[in-house]
Amino acid sequence: MVRTRPLQGQNTGSTPVGATKTKKKLLMKKISKKETIKKMVLRYLGKNRLMALGTAANNKPWAATVFYAFDKEFNLIFYSRPDTKHCQHLKRNPFVSVVINHDWKNADGTIKGLQITGKASKVSKKYYPSVYALYKKRFKWVDEFASDHIFYLVKPVEIWYIDQKLFGHHNRVRVV
Repeated sequence: MVRTRPLQGQNTGSTPVGATKTKKKLLMKKISKKETIKKMVLRYLGKNRLMALGTAANNKPWAATVFYAFDKEFNLIFYSRPDTKHCQHLKRNPFVSVVINHDWKNADGTIKGLQITGKASKVSKKYYPSVYALYKKRFKWVDEFASDHIFYLVKPVEIWYIDQKLFGHHNRVRVV
């Protein structure tokens, strides 16, 4: 079952602004028949290439923009130098937040994006070949940085999908 939830600090009504409960139920039935929310999110991940990665250590937050690849289980893979601030943070605190959103290129200015929490770790040697192949498929330049970059994997704990056209301005849907 798909759960919708108002965005923090927003309207707490169960119906999106400008939509009736009946309209929302019809919309959700239409979505579930056409494709699952999970398929929609996988397609959205495929249309984007950058994510904002939030890390923290010693009560000091940090955000870094990184390129990502993903698998069908929503695991996110990024490629970075181990000496960067965000990778140094991961040594002390593996818990991360991720935001993926696109520019407001839609003529109507609607909002769409993902809010994710998860746990990040270095990719083990055992999985390195499959992760490399997945990342190389998306980013042909990966070999240019092989001398000083390594792969990290973010395993999501929570994924929230925001799509103003589907769920209204003040709602998001939990995917994981």
